[in-house]
Amino acid sequence: MWHNDWNYRSDHMSGGDWWWMGFMTLFWVAVLALAVWMVIRLSRAIESRHVSVDHRETPRETLDRRYAAGEIDSATYTEMRARLSGTDPGPL
Repeated sequence: MWHNDWNYRSDHMSGGDWWWMGFMTLFWVAVLALAVWMVIRLSRAIESRHVSVDHRETPRETLDRRYAAGEIDSATYTEMRARLSGTDPGPL
């Protein structure tokens, strides 16, 4: 039966058992935090693989981007585009 004596060990929440309950609570919080951290870390690793595999800019795309940004003029653009395609740009 239940006893009111705090030193009696049949009452599991009396005496020194409180620290055990606190320890187990902290343990499971840490396990849950570790699991969340691992899922976030794994998803970022998978995402970074997709980013690194994306296509590299072709020479034609680089030329188009530079022309659109105003880094080169239309004559240079036409000449370089003809060189990339393997045709003679003709006299300018």
